[in-house]
Amino acid sequence: MKAGLLSILLVALLGFSGKHHVAWAEDAKPAAQPAAQPAAQPATTQPAANPVQQPPVQAQPATKQPAANPVQPQPATTATPTQQQQFKEGVKAGDVVDAAEPGYEYVYGYEDYLEEPLTEDATGASPAKGGDSSKPAAGAPSTSGAPTNGTMKQRLTRSKRVKKPTFSNKEVEFAPAAEVKFGDDIDDEGQCEKEIEKYCKDEDEGDGQLADCISDAIAQSELPGDGEVPEISDACREEVYQYTVKKATNINLNVPLAKSCKNDAIKFCNVTWFFGYKAGQVISCLREFKNQVDKKCKKELFKAQKNAVIYIQADPMVWEACKDDSETLCKGIKDGGGRIQSCLAENRMKLSWTCEEQLFQQELESADDIRLSTRLFAKCMPDKRKFCKDVEPGNARAKDCLEEHRKELSGPCQEEIDAMIEKRVRDLRLDSRLRSTCENEIFNMCAFQGDLDDMDTYDSTVINCLQDFNAEIKNTECKRLVKKYIALASEDIRFDVPLAEACADDRQKFCSAVAPGSARVFRCLTNQRTQLSPICRATLFDEEVRFSENIDFRIPMKEACTEELKTYCKDVPHDNALVISCLSEKKNEKDFGKACKKEVQEYEHEVSQDYRFNPRLKKSCDKDIKELCPGLCNENDGNVCGGKVLRCLSDHSSQIKAKNCQKEVYYFEKMEVSDYKNDIILAEACRWDVDKFCSTVPAGQGQVHKCLREHRKQLSENCRKEELLLEEKESSNIELNVGLLKACKDERKLFCKDVQPGQARVFRCLAENMNDADFGTPCKNIVINKLQRRQNNWKLDPPLRRACREDVADKCAAEDSKNSEDGLVYKCLVDKYEDIKEGCQKELGRAIHMAFFTWTPDAVLTKDCDEDINKYCLAARPNMASRPGAVGSCLANILERQERTSSGRSLLEPAVTTPAPAAASTTGSTPAAITSASSGLNAKALQVQCSACLRVDHSLFGATCLAWSGNTLRRCVCVSLRMECFTLVCGLCGHARTCLVMKDLRQPLCLP
Repeated sequence: MKAGLLSILLVALLGFSGKHHVAWAEDAKPAAQPAAQPAAQPATTQPAANPVQQPPVQAQPATKQPAANPVQPQPATTATPTQQQQFKEGVKAGDVVDAAEPGYEYVYGYEDYLEEPLTEDATGASPAKGGDSSKPAAGAPSTSGAPTNGTMKQRLTRSKRVKKPTFSNKEVEFAPAAEVKFGDDIDDEGQCEKEIEKYCKDEDEGDGQLADCISDAIAQSELPGDGEVPEISDACREEVYQYTVKKATNINLNVPLAKSCKNDAIKFCNVTWFFGYKAGQVISCLREFKNQVDKKCKKELFKAQKNAVIYIQADPMVWEACKDDSETLCKGIKDGGGRIQSCLAENRMKLSWTCEEQLFQQELESADDIRLSTRLFAKCMPDKRKFCKDVEPGNARAKDCLEEHRKELSGPCQEEIDAMIEKRVRDLRLDSRLRSTCENEIFNMCAFQGDLDDMDTYDSTVINCLQDFNAEIKNTECKRLVKKYIALASEDIRFDVPLAEACADDRQKFCSAVAPGSARVFRCLTNQRTQLSPICRATLFDEEVRFSENIDFRIPMKEACTEELKTYCKDVPHDNALVISCLSEKKNEKDFGKACKKEVQEYEHEVSQDYRFNPRLKKSCDKDIKELCPGLCNENDGNVCGGKVLRCLSDHSSQIKAKNCQKEVYYFEKMEVSDYKNDIILAEACRWDVDKFCSTVPAGQGQVHKCLREHRKQLSENCRKEELLLEEKESSNIELNVGLLKACKDERKLFCKDVQPGQARVFRCLAENMNDADFGTPCKNIVINKLQRRQNNWKLDPPLRRACREDVADKCAAEDSKNSEDGLVYKCLVDKYEDIKEGCQKELGRAIHMAFFTWTPDAVLTKDCDEDINKYCLAARPNMASRPGAVGSCLANILERQERTSSGRSLLEPAVTTPAPAAASTTGSTPAAITSASSGLNAKALQVQCSACLRVDHSLFGATCLAWSGNTLRRCVCVSLRMECFTLVCGLCGHARTCLVMKDLRQPLCLP
C-alpha cells in the first residue's frame, strides 16, 4: 500500500513537470498482458489508433510523442515556470532543481526521493510471486491504480543528463551575440567528469550550475583546515578557469546575468553605440550601478564579481590594464584564488597608473563583502565560523564582526584584518558606509569640494577631519562610524595616519622593538616626549587630546576595567571622560581591581600634565583661563603646559566664575592630594626627596604627601614650599584632606551632616564637637594635629587667611615671604594688632585662643605661657594636657582664684602703691542690666565695679581684664599671669577697651 501511494504521488508530481522523465513499467501499458505473450521488443510510443491496442510488456524510457489516446503514456512537455516551482516545492532537501530554459528537458534520478528505494530485475519487471499467473503481471497496475506488493519494490534510476544544444544568445541587444554551449555550463563529460560525479552528482547542467559547484569545491580545497578537502585535478581547474574567463567577456555568454540584468543594462549601460563595444564593458558598467539595479540582477552581478576577484582574467578591464604588470611582477603565480591580484597589490608602487587604478576599482567594489576578498575569505573563514557564524555576509557585517574580535582571531586572519583596516583608514572610498552616511558632514564640516569617487587614493584628510569634528557631529550613525575610526587609531599607530607619518622616524629610533597594538607604541612615544622631533611631538599631543575624551579610545583602560564599569559606573556615559571620572572617584573602593586602578592612575598622571587633556575642564574653564591665566601656555607648539595652567586655576579658585569650571578644578585638586604624581610641579620639585625619604611608600591616598610632611624639616626648600602650598588647599575643604576625610567619616555624618564643605566649615564643626563622648579618638587626634599645625603658618587657617590677606600684604609682607614654619606672620599681626582691620582682629583672636584650647608644650603661639601652665596647671594635674580645653580652663580658673589679697597685690605682680577701692561684691552683685555679652556694657561702668583690681600698664595694654562665666559677670579679677601670657589672653582688645575672658578661654569679648 505504501509503495502504491508513493508511486501515485510520484506520477502526479511528474505530471506537473514534463522535463522530469522516470521509466516505470506500468507507464508503458494500461492493462495486464497474458503471461504466455512473447517478450516484448524495445518500442517507442506511437500514436494510438485503437484504444484496445496494448503496448509491449517491457517498458523503455519514453520519448516525446503526440498523445492520441489518453490511456497511453503522455509525452514529456516543457514545464512552465509555475509548474517548475510547484515541482521544486515537492522535492526533498538536497535535490537541486532550478528553473529550466524553455525548450530543454532535464532528466532527474530520485533514489533519495522515496523513503524505501524500489528494486527491479534486468528486464525491468518483477515476476509474479510463486509463479502465480492469476496475479497481475509485472508492470501491470493494480485495481487501485498503484503497483501491487509484487511490483512496489521497483527502483528509480537516474538517467544521464540531457545534453543541451548549442544556441545563439542575444538577450542584451547592444552586446554581441554569443554562442552558448551546454546551456551555459561546463561539459559534464569533459575534464571535470570525475569531480562532477564525486562532488556535484546532484547538480544539473546549465546556467553555470556545474561550473559553480566545481568552483566552490576548488575554493574549499584552498581553505585552511585539518579536515578532508576536495581533490580537483589541474585539467578540471583549467576547464573551469577557461569557462569563467570566457563568459566574462560578453554579457550574452552569461545567460542568467543577461536575462536578469537586461532592463538594467538598457537603463544604465547602453553606451556602446557611442563609444563602441569593449570586452566585458557591459558587465563592468553594471557593477558600477550594483546598488541601483533590481534584486535578481544584483544576485547575478555578485556571482560575476566573485569570479572576477578569483581570476583576474575574469575582469577584462582589469586584465587589459594589468596584463603587462602581471607578466613582469607576478610571473609564475598560479591563476585563481585572487593570487595574481594579491601579488600586484604587494607591488603597488611598481604598477603602471592604469593598472593601479583598475586594481583599486576592483578592490573598491569588493570592500564591503568578505566573500569578495579572496585572501580574507581564505584566511578568516574558520574564525568567521567561530565568532560570526550567525552574521550574514554583505554590507560589511562580517568584516565588522571580525574586527570586534580582532584580538581573539587566529594569527593569519588577524594579520589580514589589520592590513584591511590599514588600507581603509588611508582611503575614504574603501568605506562606502562612511561615505554615504557622513556625506553631509564631509561637505559641510570638512569643506570638501570635489567628487568623493575621484579623490586621490591615498588621501586620508577627510577621515582625519571627521575625527577632529567628532564632537560636533549630530548624525548618530555617522558619529558612531567616526568614533570607531578614533578607537582604532588609539589602539594601533598603523591605523592613525597622521601620527604614523609624523612619527615614522621617531618610532624607528625609540620604539622599534615595541609591537603595534594595545596602544603600546603610543605610550612608548609619550614616554619619550621630550626627545621627539617637533612635528612628531605636536602630532602626538593632538592625538592625546582627542583620545582623552572617551574610555573607548583608551583601550588598555577599557579592557582592564570591564568589571568595574559594570559594578560602579554602569549607567555613566562614556563621552567627555565622564565614565573615567567615575572610575577615578571609585578607585579606592575595596573591591576595585588592581589592573583597573593602575590604568586610572595612569590616566590621572597624563591629564595632570596639561589642562587640554581634560575635555570638560578645557571647555568649561575657557573664559576663566583667558582672564586669570593668560599667556601661561603656548597653544600651538604641541608641548604640554606642565601643569602651569592647572596650578594657576587652583591658586585662583575663589575667583573662578563658571560653576562647571570650579567643579573641574576641584576634581583636579582631589587628584593632586591623592597622588603626588598628579601635581606635576610638586612631583618635579620633590623627586629627590621622594627617592630619599619615601621610596618604599606607595603612591595614592595621600601616603607620599604624609611621608614628606613627616620629614618636613629635612626636605629641600623647593619641595617644602610645594608641600606647604598643597596643605593650604587641603585646609580649605575636608574633601581634599585624604587622612581627615577617612578618619572622620562617621563623626562628620553624626555632628556635621548639614554643613557644606568649603571654607573649612566642616573642620570647624568637627573641632567644636571633638570633646563629645561620641567623638572617636582617631578623628579627635587628627583634628588636634591639624589645629596645632595651623600655628606654624597663618595660611593653613582659611578664615584667617581670607580676613587678613590684605593686612599681611601691607604690614607683614617680609615675614610672609620667608614661608617660615615659626609663626612669624602671627607674631607680626599681634605686634600690629591696633593697625589691622577688625575682621582680621577677630580671626586672629579666635586662632590664638584655639591654640590654648589644644595646648602643647613649645607651640608657636602659646609657648610664652608654658611656664605658667606648667607651674599652676600641670604641676598638680599632669594629665590635664591630654584633654582638649583643659589647660585653657585651668588658666581661666586661675584668673578667678587670684583675686586681690588684703594687701591689694596679686600673687605674681609687684605691689602697687595706689590703694585700691574695695572690690565689688561678687556673687549676685552684677546688675540685672549686665547679664550677657550684648548687655551694652561700657568700659567706665566695668572699671567702677572692678576698682579693686590692679590696673595693667596702660602704656602697653590699656585694658582691664574681667572674668566672665556663662552669661553672667561673676566677679572682677585682677590679672596676675605673666605679662607675655596676658598679652595673648587679653591684650588683643587694644587701647581703651575691656576684655571679657570667657571661662574656657575660647574667645575674648572686647567692649569699647
